[in-house]
Amino acid sequence: MKTKLFIAVLTLSTSLITNVVFAQISGSANYMAIHTSASGLLDPGKTSSNIKSNESAGILNRKAMYMVSEQFVFDNLNTLKKSFAVSDIYFDLDDATIRPDAIPVLNNLVILMKEHPGISMATTAYSDSRMSNYNEKLASNRAQAAINYLISQGISADRLQIEKHGRPDMGNPCNNDPSCSLATQQLNRRTEFNIVYNGINLGQVN
Repeated sequence: MKTKLFIAVLTLSTSLITNVVFAQISGSANYMAIHTSASGLLDPGKTSSNIKSNESAGILNRKAMYMVSEQFVFDNLNTLKKSFAVSDIYFDLDDATIRPDAIPVLNNLVILMKEHPGISMATTAYSDSRMSNYNEKLASNRAQAAINYLISQGISADRLQIEKHGRPDMGNPCNNDPSCSLATQQLNRRTEFNIVYNGINLGQVN
């Protein structure tokens, strides 16, 4: 278990956020509390070199536990959101086909997920306000189309999930207005991607 946690640290430390994140957390109270010396818990009969070795191992283990914890996410939420932001993709009316303009977005997501094997992704798909009885299935198909593309590019299906799908949230001005402009309706025909980091959906926390 210790080995796996240490490997997880090494994997995460290669990410694009490492320098920024460690600069931010190095002085935080939570981070310092987690890194309190464990020397008081060691066998007093051990040599000084063994004590230092065990202290170092303990610090590494606490770092590993911290970096895979929910607290790490909350302590560094803004940085993580910026580092793992993914653009939306859009669809044509009454269609769940991946458009050419969505391919670069999906390919960037593939790269991101391959570089960070510890993260997963939750997708949310929307439709516009027209043909309301049909839109639930259409939105679901759009979300699944995005997931199928990611799988075709080597991303494991167990790292991907459909979070929800359907018509836009009530705050959208077109939700109950079928006469809304075509340009605004187009913005509603979209699929969003939220990264799940240490079990926390970054799109659902502030």
